[in-house]
Amino acid sequence: MKTKYLYMFILLFLGGCAVPTSSLSVTDEILDKEGYLFYQNEEVFLHASELKNKLILPAEEYLVPDYLNLLPNAKRGYRSGYHMGIDFSAPLNYPIRASYAGVIIRSNAYQQDVDIETYNSFLDMAAQVGKTPDDIYNFILLGRSVVIDHGYSITDKYRTITVYSHLSSIVDGLVPGSIVEQGEVIGFSGNTGTSSGALKNEKGAHLHWEIFFDDASGRYFLGQNIPSDLLKNNIELMFR
Repeated sequence: MKTKYLYMFILLFLGGCAVPTSSLSVTDEILDKEGYLFYQNEEVFLHASELKNKLILPAEEYLVPDYLNLLPNAKRGYRSGYHMGIDFSAPLNYPIRASYAGVIIRSNAYQQDVDIETYNSFLDMAAQVGKTPDDIYNFILLGRSVVIDHGYSITDKYRTITVYSHLSSIVDGLVPGSIVEQGEVIGFSGNTGTSSGALKNEKGAHLHWEIFFDDASGRYFLGQNIPSDLLKNNIELMFR
């Protein structure tokens, strides 16, 4: 009897090993994301080859950084969120340029930083929520900022906008509805919206820059779901 049961066990084991791989949910094929600017799924993505026009760097002498913490997808524990842009290490009051031509959506030249106690209370609120609320992010943490609508001029697949944040000042007369050209100076780098801004000092100046892609399925950011080993190279494909 023992021999019989042992024989049956061996048959079951070998049968299990013989299950064809096509029945498994895990695919052996891994998508190569080289050249992708973001990837959501097989229908929602943007490859660099699909760009109609390329951008210029917003802080002329400052390249896309190597440090992953300054690139998209980096964790931002202090606000319970993730980085969706690029931090260019431009010093205080460095001229910031429009990366591409478009129409101004937002220009909050007179926004004032909250005091450090209020700033920290907003971060505590984000921790309770478990993510950075959009209102806290857009109206407090970005500081003085400019948002430019580029429509479908960069790619036919998505409407695009660019965001320029933590500015020390914004060019006079730049208001919603204004048209700007590629390379036009729109403001100057600073630290508004940061803890240093709340402390009223001049530390930590830089440009936080974002680009978003919109379609009927949602909004996506540059570098979304791109592996860290490809991230910098893929992002650089977007610039001249």
